[in-house]
Amino acid sequence: MAKPLHQIFESFTSVMELLRNRQFQDLLENYERAKRQFLVGYEIQDTVSSEVLFEVGGERDLKPEDYLHAFEAFVREKETEIEAISILLNRPQAWNTKALNELREKLKENDFGEYDLRKAHKIVYHKELVDIISMVKHAAKESEPLLSPKERVDRAIQKVTAGKELNPDQQKWIDYIKEHLKQNMTLDENDLQELPVFADRGGLAKFKRVFPDNHILLIREINEAIAA
Repeated sequence: MAKPLHQIFESFTSVMELLRNRQFQDLLENYERAKRQFLVGYEIQDTVSSEVLFEVGGERDLKPEDYLHAFEAFVREKETEIEAISILLNRPQAWNTKALNELREKLKENDFGEYDLRKAHKIVYHKELVDIISMVKHAAKESEPLLSPKERVDRAIQKVTAGKELNPDQQKWIDYIKEHLKQNMTLDENDLQELPVFADRGGLAKFKRVFPDNHILLIREINEAIAA
């Protein structure tokens, strides 16, 4: 049953008087609170850990070890389907810029981007800057070494130039080629014609004069040694 209007007004008035009371206001602000306690566990050691996770297929996050296991399975499964992988594992003499571009594209499409793969290899194998060719070869066969771009290029050029006496101009061009390969892992005539590192020094025409015997054969030998 609803209260009469005058009772409601009297209740409101008494409540407002209470709220305006200074002693009541002081009690609201300065009432006795429970004492805070801070316990120190001298024999307890807190540990904080973190881990890198990689996403595959947009569905799940993997630890670096599991990410590389997934990559191994991918390489073995796609060896005959993806031409670039087949070339690296079976026909290094066919390695070229087209194959490198296909490899990078296919890996990226399947969530195995070069940056993520390199990061995973660094975490798992403690190896800085593993090159993309090493990644694929090691995934297919564990005994294959993990090389940095510099290590792979140095090894390849040493193989190609072994037993050859290079004149000063030829040695300079080999050095230009080495710097290019560390970034690109292949060499072709378009590179020699268009890229500033070569074009500023005479380009393909100068390369042919420096290596007059068979410049095409030299390019093929370099690419095969890189992929080997």
